[in-house]
Amino acid sequence: MAPLAWHDHVDEGHSGVQALDAWLKSLVPFSRNHEQGEIDDLFDAASNGELWDSGDETTMIKPIREDPEIFELRRTALSKKLRFYHGEPAELPKALIKLHRHIKTTNSDQQAQIEHAAERYQDGRATQWN
Repeated sequence: MAPLAWHDHVDEGHSGVQALDAWLKSLVPFSRNHEQGEIDDLFDAASNGELWDSGDETTMIKPIREDPEIFELRRTALSKKLRFYHGEPAELPKALIKLHRHIKTTNSDQQAQIEHAAERYQDGRATQWN
């Protein structure tokens, strides 16, 4: 099976997205390139179906919401817990939709970030992912 294609539906103006991007940009070039490579590898593994929920805190992928169905890709980079949310809509069977990304700080903030990802999913579905 060919890898699934990533499509971007992230709100680049969201404060969580901007904070993660700013943190990556603040790293020295070697560290930034290393962390970006690790993130790229995580996305490649997801699109190739190579990740599964191990059921513990070390899992790299976890279903986090049922309606709409949203998955969380996890990566710890240095001291930061990076979170990437995506959907796999039935109407786009060969696609993964990037919805949101942020640095996890608190559980309540994370829940707000997940809600934002769900809104992005609903918005994308309503506009047919345009």
